[in-house]
Amino acid sequence: MNVQSHLFVLAYLPALLVVWRAVNARAGNRWARVCLLGAGILFCGWGAPLSLLVLAGEGAVSYLLGRWIARGDPHKKALLWAGSALPLAVLAFFKYTGFALSLTPLEGLFTPPAGLMPLGLSFLTFQQILWLRDCYDGQIPEEVTPLDYACCLTFFATATCGPITRIGELAPQLRRPAPFSWDGLSAGLYCFTLGLAKKVILAAVFANGADYGFANAAGLPPADCALTILCYTLQIYFDFSGYCDMAHGMAKMMGVALPVNFNSPYQALSPRDFWGRWHITLSRFFRRCVYIPLGGNRSGRLATCRNLLIVFLLSGLWHGAGWGFLIWGGLHGLAMVLQRLLKGRVTLPPIAAWLLTFLFVNLAWVFFRAGTVEQALALLGGLFRPGWALPSPEFAAVLPLTAVGEALAFLQRVIAPGGRLFRYWIPLLLLPAGLALLACPNPTARAEDFRPTGGRAALCAACLTASVLFLSGVDTFIYANF
Repeated sequence: MNVQSHLFVLAYLPALLVVWRAVNARAGNRWARVCLLGAGILFCGWGAPLSLLVLAGEGAVSYLLGRWIARGDPHKKALLWAGSALPLAVLAFFKYTGFALSLTPLEGLFTPPAGLMPLGLSFLTFQQILWLRDCYDGQIPEEVTPLDYACCLTFFATATCGPITRIGELAPQLRRPAPFSWDGLSAGLYCFTLGLAKKVILAAVFANGADYGFANAAGLPPADCALTILCYTLQIYFDFSGYCDMAHGMAKMMGVALPVNFNSPYQALSPRDFWGRWHITLSRFFRRCVYIPLGGNRSGRLATCRNLLIVFLLSGLWHGAGWGFLIWGGLHGLAMVLQRLLKGRVTLPPIAAWLLTFLFVNLAWVFFRAGTVEQALALLGGLFRPGWALPSPEFAAVLPLTAVGEALAFLQRVIAPGGRLFRYWIPLLLLPAGLALLACPNPTARAEDFRPTGGRAALCAACLTASVLFLSGVDTFIYANF
């Protein structure tokens, strides 16, 4: 089930919130968790019910292994490795079989059945590995029952795009959610609606420019190439930050606090700062489960650089099976290595550090988005073609959403026939407007101190109304593909 659909926004979410609070108040939390599990099964199995068999199978195994490890089994290290290998094998089967076969003469021979792949498999895999690691380290704060574990794996707020939650953090909150309050409900609704608007409206606008540019990468004029790259940078920002806001808001309305997963990453002053702000729970996972076990920074500079490269190559591979993802991960790994090597030797003014970091992130995103390495190189090569000028009218025309574009075309015909104001300059103003919004704090940063006001209520109502009107035809979140 898509969280950016009329079914979810107008039916599933309101019904679940009412049932969750009502059952908690009248029948007790155990029955509320039973209802939550049923809702989670419906959410995760919507459109692919057979995938629940895979989810149930690997979930049962990882839960049992975790309990054995937590009880001090003498072979707990071997159980940790075996338990981690199982979800990784499931992930590799569904996600990387095609890529692996493409490297051999057997390309195209076999495709894993999509109807069996669990929703949000990449996030689910890391959540189970974190569970095993917590059990190994004795960091499960209380007894986690099979019901608790199943509720966490199918929790609708995190199943699609994270954040990657620890069972030991989420399960106690589902058992004892914060009491209902109008302030908590309004803060959660505020985060949810602003996040939905980011995805449905802002990310969709910049997706239009990115899709047009990448589809025509070989022949774009230089200015269009630059704006295509900027469009994707803005698209993935509003796409992922939008979902993080939505997830935080949905959980808060239930009385649950999710870990912060997004904190204005385009304000970062270095690659390390960027990864302390972008997909924070993914960085936390790799640090704990890969970087530190490899030795972290304890074995000298060379080993530290190696470990950083391994982490970021794996991060690239986690995002997708393709050379572009590996190159993207490798570029960020090299940037992290370079920053470590230059630490204390080179100091840049803040504005220069921000500009260099932002430029690097923009260029690296090209390999992340491109369908092939050749397409990425064609787009980057276009920046160095002669003929720098104003963006093309074709690029400006594709930016607005369909209904907005039709309205602008009408205004152009009526008010200024033959002019360029409504069909060229106003669409192009969307790009500086998007850049300006990067300076705004994320709603989740204000959720704890949120107080309802008339202005916020009006903004919330406007975002919700506009989002519902534009929901039709919206694609899934970018991170839902990972």
